[in-house]
Amino acid sequence: MKMKMFFAVAAALSICTNTAMAVCASADIASETSDSKTSAANSDASQSEENKSVTLCESWTFDAGFYAVVHGGMSSNYGISYWGHNFYDTLVVYEDGEYKGSLAEKWDVSEDGKEYTFTLRDGIKFSDGTPCDATAVKKSLEAAAVNLGAYIGSYGKLMTVIDTIEAPDESTVVIKLTQPYYGTLNDLSTCNPLGIVNPNGFNDDLTYKADDFQTMTMGTGPYMYQGDFDGSVYTFVRNPYYWGETPEADTFKIKVIPDNDAKVLALRSGEIDAITGAARLSADAYTELSADSSFGTAINDEPTLTNYIGFNMAKEPFDDKNVRLAVEYAIDKDSISNDVFRGTMTPADTLFSESKPYCDVEATVYSYDPDKAAQLLDEAGWTDSDGDGIRDKDGTPLELTMLYTSDYGSIGDGMLAIASQLGKVGFKVNVSDMDMMTYYEASMNGEYDIIHYRTYGGSFDPFTVVTNMDPTVSADPVAVQFAEFLPEGIVSELDCSADESRISEIYNTILTTIPDEALCVPFANTVELAAWNSDKINGYEFCSDSQYVEVSGLDLK
Repeated sequence: MKMKMFFAVAAALSICTNTAMAVCASADIASETSDSKTSAANSDASQSEENKSVTLCESWTFDAGFYAVVHGGMSSNYGISYWGHNFYDTLVVYEDGEYKGSLAEKWDVSEDGKEYTFTLRDGIKFSDGTPCDATAVKKSLEAAAVNLGAYIGSYGKLMTVIDTIEAPDESTVVIKLTQPYYGTLNDLSTCNPLGIVNPNGFNDDLTYKADDFQTMTMGTGPYMYQGDFDGSVYTFVRNPYYWGETPEADTFKIKVIPDNDAKVLALRSGEIDAITGAARLSADAYTELSADSSFGTAINDEPTLTNYIGFNMAKEPFDDKNVRLAVEYAIDKDSISNDVFRGTMTPADTLFSESKPYCDVEATVYSYDPDKAAQLLDEAGWTDSDGDGIRDKDGTPLELTMLYTSDYGSIGDGMLAIASQLGKVGFKVNVSDMDMMTYYEASMNGEYDIIHYRTYGGSFDPFTVVTNMDPTVSADPVAVQFAEFLPEGIVSELDCSADESRISEIYNTILTTIPDEALCVPFANTVELAAWNSDKINGYEFCSDSQYVEVSGLDLK
C-alpha cells in the first residue's frame, strides 16, 4: 500500500486547517461590510510610494506546483500546504472556537444532517478576474475528489461520503451526503484539499492542469503567483481582485533554505526578514534570537499538534501492556519540554489537547515514575540477569529501534533524551534518524519497535486521526492499531452519527481507552514559533491554524 499523507503533516502534513463541531441545524454568519473588501482598496494600496515587501523562507521547493491539492503520490514534499491560505480560500474557516463564513456567508443543514446549503458572498473573483460563483465552487470540490485519487479520505472523511454537489443558482451550493458526517464543516475549512480553485485550472475530466499550476496560483486569496522564480526565491504579488482586507505587504518572497541553521544565519544577515513555524526554527535558535534585541520573537500558546511515542504492538515486547506502561512512566515529559525544547514545546499528557473539539475528557494521566517503570518490567519478566544495565527475557535483550525524522525542528534532541531515559530503566534504544519518505515507508511496513509520531495537526485533529483508527479505511500504521482495543465498529458509527450526545460518548470511550491500555505515549505539544528582524517587522499574529503561514499576519514597519 502506498503511503497516504496524514500530517502532521503534516506536515500533516501539514499537511492543513482546522478543528470541528457537530452537525448543526443551521448557521448564519453575517458577512463583513463590503467597503473594506473591494479590489479598489487593493488598487489604492498598490499605488503607495513605497512597495512593501518581505522575504520569508521554506525548507522545500514548490516543485509540486501551486494546486491546492497536494498528496504523497504527487511529490516528495508538501511545501504549498503550509502557504496555501495566502492563495486559496475555503467555504468556511474555524476561528475562536467556531465556524465562520469565508467564501460562504451563511449555510443551513438539513435535520438529518445529510444536506448542506451554502450561500456564497456576492462579487468574489479569482485572481484572473473569473467569477467565483456556485458553478466554480462545485467544479473545484468535484475536482478535489478526482485529483485525490487513491488518497481520498486521507485528508478528511467528507470526500468519501459526498453523493452530489449542486449549483441551483449562481450563489447557492448544495452538498448532499450519503450519510450524516459530524465533521463536514471541519473538512470544508481545510485548504488542502478543499481550497476553492479557478475552474480554468482543470481539464474536461477534472484532472488539474499540472503545467499551468507550475507558474500560477488560481485562487481568491490575498496573493498570487505568476511564475517569478529565480532558482532559489519565489516572488508573490497581491491579487488585484481580492475580496478581503488589504494585506500590508505588496509583495512577499519565499527563499528556499533547506537547513534550519542556515535559516538563522540568513535572518541575521538580512537575507530574509522572518522565520515562521516550529518546523523551520529549532528550540536553541529561538532561545538565541529571543535574547537578541535586534529580533522580535513570538510563541503561540495554542498547541498545533501532539508528539507521541507509538508502539509496534504486533510483536514483542510491546504486545505486553506492562511494557508499554513502563515506557509511560519512564519518560520525564517536563524535563524534555523545559531542558531539551527550552519551553518551545509544552508537556502533553493526552493524545489531543483538551482545547480540541470533543477532547475535554477526563482520562488517565501518568506521572514520571522510573521506579514504577522498573517494577512493571520486572512483572513482565524483563530483568537484568547479567548486570550489564540492559534487561533481558529468555535470553533476549530488551533492545529496540526507535524511528524518527529530523526534518522537523529540534525533535532529534528530544528522541535522544527519551532514549536516554528509557536506558535508565533497562531498555537499550537504538535511535534511527531517517529522511521523511524513508521514515514513512518504514512505518507503513512495520519496520520499527517504537516510533516518534505526531497527530496531524490543525483541523485534522481529532477528526481525521480518529477516522484513521478504523481499519477499513486507514493508511495510518500507528493509529490503526488502536482499533483492536476499541468496541468493534465504534469509529464507523462515529463517522455517520448526527447525534451530538452519542458523538461525545464515542469520543469519551476512545480517549479514555487509549491511556488505559497505554496504546501510545504523548509527550510534547508542538506550539508554533516565529522570529523576525525588528527593523522591518513589528510583530506576527499567528493564524487560526498556526502551523500554516499567513503573510497577512505580519505587521510591517
